[in-house]
Amino acid sequence: MNDASNNTAAGWPRNTVRALPLLVLVLASACAADKSSQREASWASHFTEAAERIEARARVVSMTRLHDVRAEQAELRGWMKTLSREMALGGPEAQGPGHYALGCGARALGQDAEARTHLEAAWNAGFREPHVAWARAQALSEHYRVLRLAAVATPDADERKVREEDAERQYREPVLTLLRQAAGAEVPSADFGAALIALHEDRLDAALALLESVGTRHPWFVEARLLRADVFLLRAARRWGKDDQVHAREDLVAGRRALTEAATTAESFAPAYLARARFETAAMNLTRPDFSGAVLLLTGGDPGPAKWGVEALELAARVDPGNAGFACEQARFLNMVAERPDRDEPFSGSLHQDAVKAANHVLELDAASTCGRAEWSRAFVQEAEEATRKGANGSYQLKNALELLETTPPYARDFAYQLLRARLLGAWTDNLSQLARLQPGSPGAQRRDEAIEAYRSALALEARVPTYWVRLGELLLARATDPATKDALADLEQAEAAWTKAVRVNIRASEVWLLDARIRVARARLQRARGEEAGPTLEKAASVIEAAFTHRARAPDLHVELGRIRMEQAKESWEHGGDPTALLDQAEAAYTQAVKLFSTHGRFGQAAVRVARAEYAWRRGADPSEEAARAEALYSQTQTFLRAHKHERFAGLEKTAYIQARHLLEQGRDPEPTIMRPSNEEEGLEWLSRDRVVHHRATGEFFRLMARYSARTNPPKAEEHFKGAEQNYDHALKIEPLNQEVRLEEGHLFREWAVVRKAAKQDPEPLLTRGLTLADALLAERPNWAEARLLRAALLRTRDPDSAQAREDRDAALKANANLAPGWRRQFPEDGPKAP
Repeated sequence: MNDASNNTAAGWPRNTVRALPLLVLVLASACAADKSSQREASWASHFTEAAERIEARARVVSMTRLHDVRAEQAELRGWMKTLSREMALGGPEAQGPGHYALGCGARALGQDAEARTHLEAAWNAGFREPHVAWARAQALSEHYRVLRLAAVATPDADERKVREEDAERQYREPVLTLLRQAAGAEVPSADFGAALIALHEDRLDAALALLESVGTRHPWFVEARLLRADVFLLRAARRWGKDDQVHAREDLVAGRRALTEAATTAESFAPAYLARARFETAAMNLTRPDFSGAVLLLTGGDPGPAKWGVEALELAARVDPGNAGFACEQARFLNMVAERPDRDEPFSGSLHQDAVKAANHVLELDAASTCGRAEWSRAFVQEAEEATRKGANGSYQLKNALELLETTPPYARDFAYQLLRARLLGAWTDNLSQLARLQPGSPGAQRRDEAIEAYRSALALEARVPTYWVRLGELLLARATDPATKDALADLEQAEAAWTKAVRVNIRASEVWLLDARIRVARARLQRARGEEAGPTLEKAASVIEAAFTHRARAPDLHVELGRIRMEQAKESWEHGGDPTALLDQAEAAYTQAVKLFSTHGRFGQAAVRVARAEYAWRRGADPSEEAARAEALYSQTQTFLRAHKHERFAGLEKTAYIQARHLLEQGRDPEPTIMRPSNEEEGLEWLSRDRVVHHRATGEFFRLMARYSARTNPPKAEEHFKGAEQNYDHALKIEPLNQEVRLEEGHLFREWAVVRKAAKQDPEPLLTRGLTLADALLAERPNWAEARLLRAALLRTRDPDSAQAREDRDAALKANANLAPGWRRQFPEDGPKAP
């Protein structure tokens, strides 16, 4: 083998020297028209022989023991530079053959994109000999297989389908045409060519049958084993999709065997290791866990595809340590593993840190690498997404990641770039929003606006993947439901347009159903806030989720969303005087089903149902203690990793405590121990980091209740408490000036404060006026809102017990919602109507 290497290397300089008189001869005869074909034939022969020498030398190098091949590759690049100079001197007749030789050289060096470019240039220059067609067919087929395996490795089924269709459309017919045109070319194995045809005609079984003996007859022909492994993988994916997991596993094992044989035969052939990494990337996607966490293992006791893939890429780096492309493959692979939901592979250290280190190495090797930029940024996007899932701050590096990513030159800003940029901005938005409310003009709000535009840019390039339409819709929906949004309806309409795009592509995805339902719930809330009927919209939202169960009945998020919708329907029923019990039962059943499917889903919903039962019981004049205790018990079982869950838990526990405190207050008992119970359970930092509206609203309610209690024995203390309540409600309204619930509560505060002042012979009029201003504004926004009308009635009744307007408002409010009658009797026992 060494002799073959020395002979090949020694032969090249003599051929180069001999090429000079040949060049002189060709140039000297250029003036004779009848010699044109001779010149073309001479150049074709010369460059074809050069290509064969480069390929032979590269094959000899690849089949030696594993070692650093950079010296040999430098030698090959030197030969290719000589060919480039000869092309320049040779004129038009040398272009086709020269590009062919350079294409073969680029393939030998593992520069696949450059090889395809040169071979296409040779073809376009008119050099279309059978062996050129064969070389082009191989190059295009190899790229096709890379794309097909990348498609298999794509987690999203719709995007996977798009990638598969694109690969078929772009390469099936061109490769088959080239293979037909390659008839007569001298090829290593006729069966190999027939196998390529079978592959591109989607006859995978036939391709494997043809390849079975090629490796035995031609052990040096490593490409046959690599093709065989790829075909096994494609067949495994097909079988896995048909739930034939037994035979799919057998194909994966056979594919690994072929890859091992290839690497053993050609230890210094880097493409064999890259092929193994691509194989394991795709294999891992076949073994992704479902939402319940069950992992579909290939075999017991194996290190696993992730470990095998990393080892293969490390071997590729040992073969060519200076190859930025190989380093980037390693960074990409590590990022992919880090993004998996079942990262239990035996890795030492942090996958994130390893991915960042690998991406840094790419940029050290090639500062202009777009792949290095992308993978470095992707690593920090993944870290931010993980931090958001854990309720932590993970956005500290995203500014640097975005700045680096945006140095990508314009010509390289393809769909992958636009999508990564959109994902980065979306992750940044999510992380900031779960840490604090997004205020207008804040960094979080700016990132959300930028993320929306980034997804629009990505979708302008590729509109066939519903997942990205859904993500755009989710961002628009989040902005629409932000209390600070100026035009919520416009955002909802755009979110609905995004949903329409998604549903045209895939009506079965649970994310599509969820977005539809959530948009309808948001519309229903807007309708309710305007005093319109929200019931039909909520019923339609519920029917959307129920229809989704026929497609994916085991998705827990669907059950959680149905529970939320039933809760909204219960609220709507209550506000129109109905009995919400049946709807609360349905909500609880939906949440319970979600918990059965996935233990962390639905717990908060179960607790929220109990809080609602307790509140409705108290407002009807019943004892809420039993339901409140059940709610507290359920909240104690919840895990609050997410900041949003922590806010929900704070609000739920406080509401539960305040319901019980009101009940105690009506019995003349001290409510403070009950009110303070939730805050005693929380750590100081967690208490201070609560959502500001949640915090101020809860603190306002605390002072309001304590003011009512203190007013009986200590009016000056009550005055301080009333002022504290007012201050906190005002703080909440500075953040959310249009919050109707907070304004309603502050209106009741002013009435209660006025009652105390009136009893103390002080002027209650300023407080009553402020309360009436709030009530009138609420009724202007939400006509016929029974609670706002009853608030106005109470304020007018406090000002003038004989007020005709107070009686009119009271009667209209209780006619619209008879559930409010017990609350009115608690305020005005001497003036309350009989219970309905």
